[in-house]
Amino acid sequence: MLSDLLHALRHGLDQLRYFRHTHSPMSPWRATLNDLSRATEQEAARYGVVASVDRRRAYQVARMVISNRHGEHLSDQVPDASIAYSPPSAATFHNGKRSYAAPVQRRRDFLVHPQTLAYLLTPPRLSRLGLGGSSAGGLVVIEPDDSADVALKTVMARLQKFSAGKAPTADLRSYAGVLLKLHAGLPTEKPAPDLEDPVEQAA
Repeated sequence: MLSDLLHALRHGLDQLRYFRHTHSPMSPWRATLNDLSRATEQEAARYGVVASVDRRRAYQVARMVISNRHGEHLSDQVPDASIAYSPPSAATFHNGKRSYAAPVQRRRDFLVHPQTLAYLLTPPRLSRLGLGGSSAGGLVVIEPDDSADVALKTVMARLQKFSAGKAPTADLRSYAGVLLKLHAGLPTEKPAPDLEDPVEQAA
């Protein structure tokens, strides 16, 4: 723990925040990390391995597999983006005819995928109602077979139905506009800016 503290002090506020999340008795992640560490050590014991878990590594893993407030996991909320990051195994890759993109490129593809963007850009009040997740091939409430010029009122009506009429109209209109822009795609083919990878920061 002392070495982690010294590392955090040398590398600034972000690392100090991670130190607090991983080691502080008041950390909101404490129970999750304890459970994950205990489960990992029990699983390791099945292999005859007796070792303790690095809490910073446990924090990284916990952030990737923790469910949201509705008990839904990220891979289920952004399925197409998840496949871009972790493509399924296929014979064409194993026989050498195709190759997977480098992990750093797949991670970037995940971060800039429209499903990931839609999930992250969901207004908080709509997030609390469970909106923001997409089905395979879709984008939240925009279906795979919807045209590029699907109407704003159509998207708003679908969002309102999903929220059982509990969502504020202003939030619905704003979010529907975001979804339509993501659905339409980039106006010109320009390289996307590099996004800061929070998992790399925590390493």
